[in-house]
Amino acid sequence: MNFSKKNHEHVNNKSTVSNFSKMILAIALVFNISILTAQENAYVAAESGLSLREQPDIGAKMLSKLAYGEAIGVLEETDKKLVILDAGKKVSGKWVKVETRTHIGYVFDGYLSPDKIARTIRVKFDNLNVELKNIATSDYKRNHDLKEDDVAYVNVDKSDSPEGKEIVLVDNDYKHVSMFQRYENSFSFMSGDSKCNDNEWTQFDTEWKPLKQIKSNTFQTLTYTDEDWKTFIDMAATNLKEDVVDKCGEDWLEYIKSIENLKDFPVSVTKNRVFIKFILTDFEDNITEKIIEFEIPKGS
Repeated sequence: MNFSKKNHEHVNNKSTVSNFSKMILAIALVFNISILTAQENAYVAAESGLSLREQPDIGAKMLSKLAYGEAIGVLEETDKKLVILDAGKKVSGKWVKVETRTHIGYVFDGYLSPDKIARTIRVKFDNLNVELKNIATSDYKRNHDLKEDDVAYVNVDKSDSPEGKEIVLVDNDYKHVSMFQRYENSFSFMSGDSKCNDNEWTQFDTEWKPLKQIKSNTFQTLTYTDEDWKTFIDMAATNLKEDVVDKCGEDWLEYIKSIENLKDFPVSVTKNRVFIKFILTDFEDNITEKIIEFEIPKGS
């Protein structure tokens, strides 16, 4: 009897210790979660990009260049202060430890903002300023001037697309502004027969289509849909009919007409460039055309 009582007490003690251990683990887990959630978000406010360094020193190894508007997590502050002269103005701040999607390192917080930043591209015309909202660029160039030039070139980052973006007309002093969009796409055909393979890409320009107007001064760029791609494939194959029939035969052309799923087409297609054309009419009815050309990275 005494043995059973002691054994019962021993079991209860083990249960108490086990529950206590679980409580400690739960508290530790909550503590760790609170530390993680204490991380503050910040956004890169340097339009030319911000250097992420291995140590809190301007001479330290650069890990990467953070894009304008990129979101990062601030892990901790340091006591190392820094003053930078930027275009004649002093920018004061300190080094902070941050975390990105791929690195942990240090940046100068004089170019960080607590507020989310729209990655805006600004284009100046003679009597108009244009803002293209939330487009990431590979060269970090955010300002373009079309007062003298006819074409502005925008190098789109591989993580982004110029499709479905807002274009805002600011300080418009034209009688009328029209905007149109077209694509330069590439096409190549193939099949299981090695003879029915086109090693050369052929470029085609789509037709100009008007942009969608959202507000009186705001427009939205177009998006290329699966139906657009199917129409393009049919058009490209028809235009290359002689070459296709010579290498693949008439049956190949008939076969692609029956395909419904875009992924099943025995072709390769890609977007090379997107163009936005501005037709500007002043109050004396003089018409000027300007173009913004978006270069799309290969493989995006």
